[in-house]
Amino acid sequence: MVSRIVVAGGGIAGLSAALLLARQGYAVDLVERDGPPPESLGDIQEWQRPGAPQVRHPHMFLGLFRHLLHTRLPDVHADLLAHGVDEVDNTAPPGAEAPAGATVLASFGSRRATVEWVLHRAVRKQAGIQVHHGLSVREVVADQGRVRGVRVDGEVLEADAVVDATGRRSPLVGAFIKEVEESPCGNVYHSRFYRLMDGVPKPPTFLVPVVFAGGAGFGGGLYAHDNRTFAVVFARLPEDETLGRLRETGAFEAAADAVAQFGPWLQPGSSEPIGDVVPMAGLTNTWRELSPETPDGYLPLGDVLCTTDPILGRGASFALSGAVELSELMGRHKSDLAAVGAGLRAHAEHELRPWYEDGVHDDVERTRSWRATVSGEQEPPAELPLGVLAALAGQQDHRLWELAQLRANLMAAPDSLDTPEVRERLDAVLTSDWEPPVLSPGPTYPELTNALAAYGD
Repeated sequence: MVSRIVVAGGGIAGLSAALLLARQGYAVDLVERDGPPPESLGDIQEWQRPGAPQVRHPHMFLGLFRHLLHTRLPDVHADLLAHGVDEVDNTAPPGAEAPAGATVLASFGSRRATVEWVLHRAVRKQAGIQVHHGLSVREVVADQGRVRGVRVDGEVLEADAVVDATGRRSPLVGAFIKEVEESPCGNVYHSRFYRLMDGVPKPPTFLVPVVFAGGAGFGGGLYAHDNRTFAVVFARLPEDETLGRLRETGAFEAAADAVAQFGPWLQPGSSEPIGDVVPMAGLTNTWRELSPETPDGYLPLGDVLCTTDPILGRGASFALSGAVELSELMGRHKSDLAAVGAGLRAHAEHELRPWYEDGVHDDVERTRSWRATVSGEQEPPAELPLGVLAALAGQQDHRLWELAQLRANLMAAPDSLDTPEVRERLDAVLTSDWEPPVLSPGPTYPELTNALAAYGD
């Protein structure tokens, strides 16, 4: 019989798993190395999360995340909306009416810390969860092929199962790995958070709560978040030291000022920074498979098994979907932890693996294109990815919009647009007088580097 479960890690995967398992009647010990969140959401920007550096970068919570939150943790979803998170309805193109019976497709931009703050509120109210902050799970304790507990800073915390939600640097998974695949994401991020001043109307975004910039030699965007906050991010090649100056506050601001479409958000009197420029490097797409000797009751979630490029915004959805899958498997198999573990691995293989391969492909192609631009090579104009083209053409053909949004929001498979229907509909739009709008009007790579050079002078 399974009665007590340790959840290692207090990010989205761990908090969601703890809530769902406790609501099934299990006693849960949630162990998190970082300190608790502040009592007030107004202090969230000061919450220190060294164990989760991604918290300090922009986030887009895709349709799959919103759908699972709304259906499986509706109280958390409602609390997010009550605390300043605005959803974007993607069911139909902007200005169009959704057809009857259409699948509801909504997403939202938010600071990652805000989402975790609301999840913590639910955890504190939930009977059956004991939270241990400031502690680290060091080792899984197993006997005769079955989990017996975990070693926490020198002491053993007994448990029938351990949910490993400690992320891509998990200290636990190494003992159970059969093989690892890795592919560099090929980029470094530099981000900064801002808040719109009181009384300033929220400027528009395009299709999603993001304003895009660049795309040749670098990338970037402005992400609208909760409570009138937003974040600006630039992505560059790891070896590009010209853009490496983006780590400097003045250079970052000069680059942001060079992006005309950021102007309504960043012009004097519109907003103020609420954080420093923060880099994020060393990023890889990673796929891990467990060995046959993995003890029953070791249950890894989210980034422990699969990480993808953060710029694609998929990690939070994978974390929550893993927690939901774990909850369903525990309800189905009860004490058969071998079956639960096998089910989690099957879920990863069928649901996450295709997106891992899709992310690796996109990163390889983008890195090749950026390197060509930075080195001055003549590159043929890049074709818009099929998903982007279908979404843009969807303003003319609403069925294309729906199919593109299902894929973009992880509610359809990566290859779901590679069908005769989509090709035929696209051909019909492209052979008309329609031309796709420009997603990112600039700046070019030379314009951005010139802006940095001018700042240096």
